[in-house]
Amino acid sequence: MALGRPAWEPSGLVREEVSGLYANRAQAHMALQQWPEGAVDTECSVEMKKVGNAKAWWRRGKCLLEMGRLEEARDWIAQSLEFEANEQDLLGLKKEIDAALLKKGR
Repeated sequence: MALGRPAWEPSGLVREEVSGLYANRAQAHMALQQWPEGAVDTECSVEMKKVGNAKAWWRRGKCLLEMGRLEEARDWIAQSLEFEANEQDLLGLKKEIDAALLKKGR
């Protein structure tokens, strides 16, 4: 429904609404351990709203970590910190990813 808004409505409103919807659906996928689906939805959420969307950044990083895509998760979180530099959850996930990479010897 959010994507079907009339073209005359301000695009910022549509982007804000769609961003939240994708982020929330990603959380539902994560609760069901549907990591690929969650990763896709969070990427869509971040594309709609990069700044002020730390939850979506974190959720995609967590999905990538759970899928074992450690290098991609590291790169994603590094990019997220460019937009959300002081977000403690992102910094914590970065440490978790770095630890997993060290354990795998990468």
